Amino acid sequence: MTYYFSDCQAGAAVGCVPGTNANPGTQAAPKQNLAGINVNALPAGSSLLFARGGSWVVGVTTFENLNVRADAPLRFDAYGAGPAPLLTTNSNAIAPFELGGRYANTTNDGGYVFRNLRIHGSNNSAWGFWLSGNVRDIVIENVEISGFQIAIHSQARAPHGVNNVLIRNNHIHHNGSMGILGQFRNSVIEGNLIEANNFSGSGFNHGTYLSGSNGLSGTNITLRNNRYIRNSVVNGVCQGGNMTFHGQMDGVLIEGNRIEQDAATDGCWEMSITQGYDTAEWFRNFVVRNNKLINAGNTGMAVQSAPGIVIEGNVIINTQTTFQTAINVGHTEFRNGDVPDGNAVVRNNIACFPTPHAGSTVVRVIAPNSAVTNNTMVTGAAATTGACAR
Repeated sequence: MTYYFSDCQAGAAVGCVPGTNANPGTQAAPKQNLAGINVNALPAGSSLLFARGGSWVVGVTTFENLNVRADAPLRFDAYGAGPAPLLTTNSNAIAPFELGGRYANTTNDGGYVFRNLRIHGSNNSAWGFWLSGNVRDIVIENVEISGFQIAIHSQARAPHGVNNVLIRNNHIHHNGSMGILGQFRNSVIEGNLIEANNFSGSGFNHGTYLSGSNGLSGTNITLRNNRYIRNSVVNGVCQGGNMTFHGQMDGVLIEGNRIEQDAATDGCWEMSITQGYDTAEWFRNFVVRNNKLINAGNTGMAVQSAPGIVIEGNVIINTQTTFQTAINVGHTEFRNGDVPDGNAVVRNNIACFPTPHAGSTVVRVIAPNSAVTNNTMVTGAAATTGACAR
């Protein structure tokens, strides 16, 4: 079953022609909006398609469709030519897309795809996508998400959690607190542009902030080829977080990401795999490779409670004349059951410091029984070319 929609609220393209809900919802005779359509009663494989160049004011749509599945999802997408459809929240919308039913619902539904849309939170809505409780098989792809407090917020709950989420090739920008927050399992976050989130520069908010607990979340996650630009910036200077991990996580690949700032205070953490809670934390089976970090604060990459972590092939650039440890692995305090560091593999990383501050270093590793090999500091003109080129 396929329905087409067209509306022409503020922000619509010139020439937009609105549909009407009395229409059958074909491409030739589209409906105006979702009024009268129960998304949770639609059959597997249904599509809801929105006109390119169109614009809608939307409230909350809560999903708990037990008919759809990964291979026959409910799909929100665009049709026609022109700019992606614009969905702007009204003043009562906590989140335009609430996936997994109401809070603490244990129904394990899933099979939802969102592509080629623009959603805007009117600078007062809480979340763009809320993945709540137990939900699975979600694709968010080529979506522009802005104007929320948090673009994508995932709150996993027993017994199933939030599983099999693909967040790919989205532009997540200018959200007040965070780009992505929460708990996932068996999920991939790749190819996204995560830009200018966290207006306050708070150290408690981040471009992405992932966590886990008790194996229910935080396991088997890939962050690949994402670009972070100027998150947590105030007056041109980064003050807070960019890519952050806390809690209990296992099986995480962090690969090919670029995290970039123009300037930073000491507290600008670009990649932080660290203790942050008053409960036991660990980061097992982590691989961090081939990432590029540019102009962090006093530490480019900070790692704690990550036994056996592999950190390889990363490039850390600091064009500022400030002190920096490019990669810092290990900690001396393990409270509340935190797992001690040890057996880290730190190899083939490059720190590019054109004008290094006294004491700056490529790696500082205090995790016992670690293998630290072939890490290089490049200074002067050579620190701006070759492997050090931005």
